[in-house]
Amino acid sequence: MFQPIVNAKHKIMEKKWNVGIDISKLTLDVAIFDLLNDRNEDNHLRISNTDEGFKLLVKWFDRKSLALTDIIVCMEHTGIYSYLIRVFFEKKRVMYSMQSPLEIKRSLGITRGKNDKIDAFRIAKSCYLHRDFIKPSKMPSEVLLKLQRLSSEKKRYIKQLVGHKQCISEKDEYESTSAVDRTFKMMKETESIIHEIEKEMEELICADLSIKKNYDLLLSIVGIGMVNAITTIVNTENFTSFQNARQYACYVSVAPFEHSSGSSIHGQTRVSKNGDKQAKADLSQAAKSAATWDKEIKQYFERKKEQGKPYGKIMNAIKFKLIERMFAIINRGTPFVRLQTYA
Repeated sequence: MFQPIVNAKHKIMEKKWNVGIDISKLTLDVAIFDLLNDRNEDNHLRISNTDEGFKLLVKWFDRKSLALTDIIVCMEHTGIYSYLIRVFFEKKRVMYSMQSPLEIKRSLGITRGKNDKIDAFRIAKSCYLHRDFIKPSKMPSEVLLKLQRLSSEKKRYIKQLVGHKQCISEKDEYESTSAVDRTFKMMKETESIIHEIEKEMEELICADLSIKKNYDLLLSIVGIGMVNAITTIVNTENFTSFQNARQYACYVSVAPFEHSSGSSIHGQTRVSKNGDKQAKADLSQAAKSAATWDKEIKQYFERKKEQGKPYGKIMNAIKFKLIERMFAIINRGTPFVRLQTYA
């Protein structure tokens, strides 16, 4: 859809200004990092998340004598809300990088206070502190964008389907026959729509060879089905926006972090409550399936259970194993093969 910036990764160090943007549905909070005063109010601007707002942003940069070629913009992964500004930046050939919210939060240590303006300054500061390691981003392909929209649409209909099934299971003896019949009719219609969406998604996948290859590889993992395969491909932009399994595990709040300090604090290893909750929920279903049908993971589950490990921690570890497997087979380019010992 758009032409990537040539050799952008090697030009990051040439950038003179680090800009952070906190994105919401309606507005963008923009902050320019200043080494001498990282909360300089003059370096903050709030604009609407529209083309008109983006034009004001360019004028603001111009008034501050910031050439678009001299800046690197960092933004958090926020799904569809970041779409318009990314399109605008690519048209203007502004270098930008999409960052994991959890990675930014952890990189800055203990912080106090939170609002959109403060978050924008924190993102700008993180952009400066990690400028040596920033990887430029680019818009995902049109196929990935369509898959993302179809996935969101499918989830809405699945939610409706669950509601219909719940109504039928909870009906009482006074429920009229016609009311039950209508609910059954709506349930069948919803199932038909979901099937149509899945068919359209499969057609899109088959039309893109690189996505189809990765999709087939992911399906070779026990427990990973259509939902998790597509969710992971969309979230990772076909495994181009995350460098390794742990980064993606942080994004979906699966990666465990140690909570200890010196000799006085010995907290339990735990995961963050932030992240893509829907992707994490999808992985929960995959973990349950893997614990049932993959003998290696099943043995792992039973061993940890005998050791007295909490069920939630065991399942979270299995989710992490599945993410590691996904990234491993994509990097290797060959399907997942269970060891003969566990076959």
